[in-house]
Amino acid sequence: MDYKPSFLFKNKHINTCFPTIFRNIEVEYRRERINTPDLDFLDIDWIKNGNNKVIVLCHGLEGSSKSKYIQGMAKYFSERGWDILAMNYRGCSGEINKKIKFYNMGQIEDLEEVLKKTSDYKKVVLAGFSLGGGLILNFLGKNKIIPKNLLCAIAVSSPCDPFGSAQTFLRKENKIYNNYFMKKLKRKIKEKSIIYPGKINIDRVLSSKTIEEFDNFFTAPQYGYRDALDYYEKVSPKKAIPFIKIPTLILMAEDDPIMSESCYPIKESRKNKHISLEITKYGGHVGYANLFKDHYWLEERIFEYIETINRK
Repeated sequence: MDYKPSFLFKNKHINTCFPTIFRNIEVEYRRERINTPDLDFLDIDWIKNGNNKVIVLCHGLEGSSKSKYIQGMAKYFSERGWDILAMNYRGCSGEINKKIKFYNMGQIEDLEEVLKKTSDYKKVVLAGFSLGGGLILNFLGKNKIIPKNLLCAIAVSSPCDPFGSAQTFLRKENKIYNNYFMKKLKRKIKEKSIIYPGKINIDRVLSSKTIEEFDNFFTAPQYGYRDALDYYEKVSPKKAIPFIKIPTLILMAEDDPIMSESCYPIKESRKNKHISLEITKYGGHVGYANLFKDHYWLEERIFEYIETINRK
């Protein structure tokens, strides 16, 4: 099954941006709050139809359960006999979280807490997008104990080399993405600095112009990393992939604008029989858009993969 876009979506930037700007999709969730062991909270959003299988959806950087790709997946799968659990990372549910830290690609303990809510299901699938895909790969590769009801996992448009991906934001053509994320991140830091006065080097953080600078001034110190490079090295999904022991689809596009060549885990995937790496010619970053269907190729492909694993 290959993604064959119309001429319009052969442009990687159009394919990346179109769903966020123009896709019209709404789903109705029921929210549940999880109190975390460190006295913070996570908000998760459910669609429950009494099914015995659930797909857990993990969004990307500064996304949420309302991200169009999450809503698209939620709608497609709920119509086909699945319950939905859409995770919101700390500070991404519409309410600022209590702790000074937010989330990162290596914060697998929060995903562990969320998965406790799926213990009664017969089958569980993990699907992550961009940063969320990296989070899932780290969870699967670094955890010694994986839930027995976990059927398979999917990581879409995941920057498997975070440093390489961070460098792509320096490209002139990617300025729109860099500015988009920096604006959202800085807005949250301003809120957080009010709750934690004097605990954040607010001037340095707000002066940062790139993702790497933000990670240098905020992410790395808050999580105990030496600097951004140390953070990228420690949370790199490439290091986790060799240790994954359940069927996992890694889906990426050749034309993804925020992927460096090093982001594609070709060598690592070849060495692990549980990994299926698919690199499509087109797709952009979590795009795979179309104009004439109410669902996208991405939803079809993930559903097809899960059904194939389910039949084995």
